[in-house]
Amino acid sequence: MIDKNLSFPAYLSHPSYGSSDLKAFRIGPPAAVQWKRSNRQDGTEATKLGTAAHCALLTPSLFDAAYWVKPEGMEFRSKENKQLRDDVIASGKEIIDLETLATVNDIAAAVRRKVQIQTDRAEWSIFWDCAESRLPCKGRPDWFDHEAVYDLKVSVVADKPAHSMAFAAHANGWLNQLAHNRPGLEANGLRVKVGRLVIVSPNAPHYVHLLEVRENDMDFLEMDNENTRREMAQCHRTGQWPGTPDTWRIIELPASAAFTESDLQGAEEALTE
Repeated sequence: MIDKNLSFPAYLSHPSYGSSDLKAFRIGPPAAVQWKRSNRQDGTEATKLGTAAHCALLTPSLFDAAYWVKPEGMEFRSKENKQLRDDVIASGKEIIDLETLATVNDIAAAVRRKVQIQTDRAEWSIFWDCAESRLPCKGRPDWFDHEAVYDLKVSVVADKPAHSMAFAAHANGWLNQLAHNRPGLEANGLRVKVGRLVIVSPNAPHYVHLLEVRENDMDFLEMDNENTRREMAQCHRTGQWPGTPDTWRIIELPASAAFTESDLQGAEEALTE
């Protein structure tokens, strides 16, 4: 099923499992999945900026309904201004200042210079049952076209070297997220081959990186997702999401523990020669 008009809060509250649930399960313990679903955290200033940029780029017609821009110099100290602030919040709008709006506009302009966004296929909520595990799944790709499924990230990762960016994309679960959304689209009759990340820096001059995940790598990532879903499906069917073990577990020392300080110093000297 595809819902083109479902709000993001309604999507989050849907009981099916999304890529963030798979990520929580992989990190573990399984109990973390249910805890995080019931205790969603308010975003940081960085995530709020990213959310505003997403809205400006993917659903620009909704921006004015979602955000209220505080006039320059306005402070919420007087009774009247406090009441205005409370009324704006009660209406469901997020309050941002002019500086934040300028940053959002600059980010949006930088992305638009690099890539064409399919706004008519943006922020669709997709639902399906995993073909392997029968786990009820959900996804919300930023957008897609006949070639790829896309995800937009506003992150300081964009200011890092290429190898650091690639590592962060995998460690943060962004690549698995792309792979998770692909079978959801296919289950709804929309076949795409590759995944594409658009990573933009929140810092001026807002460098934009376009990263593509090849089809065979998407297949590999989806195998990882399927393995996670199989384990999650067992918890879903039984309703048992265990926490950490109650027994002592033996851990192995890392290989680096066998090196002395002089060994490490010698290695560092060799690298600088």
